[in-house]
Amino acid sequence: MPLRVAAVGFRHGHILSFISQARELDYCELVGVVEESDDDLSILDRAGVERTHATFDELLDDVEFDVVATAEYYAKRGSVIIKALEHGKHVICDKPMCTSIDELQRIKQLCDEKGLEVAMQLSMRFGAPYQTMRRVMQEGDLGDFLAAATFGQHPLGYGTTRPAWYFEEGKHGGSINDIFIHGADMLRYCTDREFEAVVAAEAWNESLPEAPFFQVGAQCLMKMTGGPRVVADVSYMPGRSWQFFVTGTEGYLSVDARGVLIRPSGGQDTMIEASAELPFSSPFEDFASHLEHGTDRFVPMADVLRSQMAVLAAQKAADDRVRDMAVPQI
Repeated sequence: MPLRVAAVGFRHGHILSFISQARELDYCELVGVVEESDDDLSILDRAGVERTHATFDELLDDVEFDVVATAEYYAKRGSVIIKALEHGKHVICDKPMCTSIDELQRIKQLCDEKGLEVAMQLSMRFGAPYQTMRRVMQEGDLGDFLAAATFGQHPLGYGTTRPAWYFEEGKHGGSINDIFIHGADMLRYCTDREFEAVVAAEAWNESLPEAPFFQVGAQCLMKMTGGPRVVADVSYMPGRSWQFFVTGTEGYLSVDARGVLIRPSGGQDTMIEASAELPFSSPFEDFASHLEHGTDRFVPMADVLRSQMAVLAAQKAADDRVRDMAVPQI
């Protein structure tokens, strides 16, 4: 029997990759489509699908399936995932997974109790420059890891490219949680360290009076196990998205989508050819193959939960205006 996938929540275009891969993989079948809002059905049109059910509850009552794939708006996403798990369904979601620490802890509790799994669209791990970044750091070319700075600025797209719900109060849940999830996950993955504390974090808006509650600016400083600090700017502003600058005792590394540059201590800048040998093409295939064929997950569930917890802690520190906040374990 194929892996039966139900798509619930078409509020972000990232759902499109889930739909396309559910169709392309011969061991998957798309068996249900739900979008509970009539506000904007354009993503359904882009996916080339029609609603099979008006609500998630109707789908649960009517169709047998194995996996929920969701890209609901951020503040609703956690409740959709929790409901799916309560009904015995595995879940793959767009990032972020949820917008509160309590939701994430409930998700972990349900997975443990019911023997279920969740996955998230941590697509950066599948990029050649970022796989090369991990290889360089794991091979010790930088010596001991000391510090990192990462920049993940994204264009704002107010009134143009961003969904309208981004700028509706109570639906977005914060820019650190929205964007830094990729940077935090990559640094955990490359260093084999955890984020243990939020030294400081701030999110603000001084440039978009039309949506005064939206966090246009977002920065945080975090401490990883063993002492290294990470500073991140994940503001909504013009910029080249995702750059990493990593310092070690034996050198310096610069990484972005265009390539990888290493500068050994006392040496010259050298470009490294980016390459990646990956078992799967995407987070969806990684998860689907694991559920259907029993293959090991390339992005383990523990990593998904810990990376999400790190950014939720940073977001909470910014929202509550607190410093030196411990990152809860999960």
